[in-house]
Amino acid sequence: MDEARQEHLLDQLRHSISGDRLGTYLTAAGFDQERALRLYLWNAQVGEAFHLPVQGVEVGLRNCVNEGLIGRFGPDWWRDAEFLAMADRARQRDLELARRRIENRKTPLSTPQIVATLSFGFWVGLLRPRYHPAVWSSFLGRAFRSLPREVTRQELAVSARRVADLRNRIWHHEPVFRMNLSDEYHGILQLLGWICPINTNGP
Repeated sequence: MDEARQEHLLDQLRHSISGDRLGTYLTAAGFDQERALRLYLWNAQVGEAFHLPVQGVEVGLRNCVNEGLIGRFGPDWWRDAEFLAMADRARQRDLELARRRIENRKTPLSTPQIVATLSFGFWVGLLRPRYHPAVWSSFLGRAFRSLPREVTRQELAVSARRVADLRNRIWHHEPVFRMNLSDEYHGILQLLGWICPINTNGP
């Protein structure tokens, strides 16, 4: 790529993503402009490659947690007084926002609509210790039917939080090139196995 073309692309990136963010790539590339551009594009492509497995975790996890909540509080757990009294403020805010969004769409409030509208962070937060005695001491096995017996709720929560952190970096277009991406991918596949294992040997 010729020097004028490189400088033009760098100017466009500075305008689009800010000089500070572009500086991260320039520094990592030893201030070689072409390498910085390639690194920026590679980082974007890696994020794209992670979309499908992260989506699998996000959808699967919310369905598992929803099943546990239904077991403990009933099908309309999201308006159950006991659940709402137990929920931390962040979960309460997420529910209020989800309800407003559904109402603004002129869609009837229902558990499937609530589940689909709530953020990934909502579901990950429900694996925190404050929900353990009331929900997960009895319903962890029902909700996560393929979770190995030796894996605790705490280990599940740590794994889910790790995927959520990676997801947020990718979804907000943050650099991931300094991360151990092989370890991150392994963690995603492990969590997917706990949520929805694939038996390659047939039924």
